[in-house]
Order: sequence, then C-alpha cells, then structure tokens
Amino acid sequence: MLLAFVRGLIFSFFAYNTNLFNSDQILSVGVVKNFEALQILLFALSISSLGFFVEYSLGGALIDVKPFYLVGVIIGGLLFGLGVGMLGYCPGTLEMAIGYGSIDAAFGFIGGLVAGYAYTYLYPAAVPFLGPNYGSINFYTDSFIVNTVLVLAYSAGLFASALALTRPQNRIMTSD
Repeated sequence: MLLAFVRGLIFSFFAYNTNLFNSDQILSVGVVKNFEALQILLFALSISSLGFFVEYSLGGALIDVKPFYLVGVIIGGLLFGLGVGMLGYCPGTLEMAIGYGSIDAAFGFIGGLVAGYAYTYLYPAAVPFLGPNYGSINFYTDSFIVNTVLVLAYSAGLFASALALTRPQNRIMTSD
C-alpha cells in the first residue's frame, strides 16, 4: 500500500509539472497538436506494467480477467471517448483537476460515479445486448519466462513509443 502511494506521488509530480490536470492539455492530444500528455501516460504505463508484474509474480496481486464482449467494448469505448471529449479529462486527470479546483471536473466525476453505478446495476439485463462472449482473453501463461518476456516487450514498446513522440513541438501548455 505504501509503495502504491509513493508511485502515485511520483506520477502526480510529473503529471502536475506537465499540466496534465488542464483539459486543454488532454484535448490537444486528440487533435494531434501536442503529445506531451500521451508521453507521460505511456511512460507511466511502461513503468507500472513492470511494477504490477513484479507484484503479481511475488503473489501480491491477482489477475481476474472479465469476459470480452466485442459490442460492449465498442460501446464502452465510444462512451469513454465521448466523455473525454466533452470534459477534456480522462479518469486519472479528472481527480487532479478537482484537486486544482475545477468545477466541471467535479461534475464529471459525479457523472462518472452515477454512470458506473447504473452500469453495475443494469449489467445483468444488458449482457444479452453486449454481443457474443469471447471469453477471458489473457496473455499470461503458466511459464514465468514467457510472462517475463511478454511484459518486458510490452513495457519496452510503451517506453519506445513515448520516446518516439519526443520532439520540440511537445511543449508544456499553460493555462493562460
């Protein structure tokens, strides 16, 4: 728990210094104007995937993969994209914006909680409309070596992608 808290502080430090709590910063990625927000998220995913794998390998984490419903994933992705486009925040940056004093982020947070509760309540009735169940798709195997190679390749790919986005145009946007 303490390690997760420290990781969160480190991520928050970088997120704050790159203005990730600013909705313009998030939306600038969507209009292919500025990739700084995407870079910090790719770096965070790269590092956290390694941390999770170590925790999982030591028995400190459990992987519980839910069934894959293609129609449900498409609808969920569209709703997620619509929410990010309307608010200018993704779920992690929403809380940072609330801490910074954003009223619209607070309303978005409340809306997300209500929507999550509604989906949880309506899920049993929605299952027939989510399309075919393709089962739990999981890349982990029983082989520690194969899992290690997969996680290292995934993490390295994310890290390399973030580095590839490094260019002079990736400036920190300020909230003027």
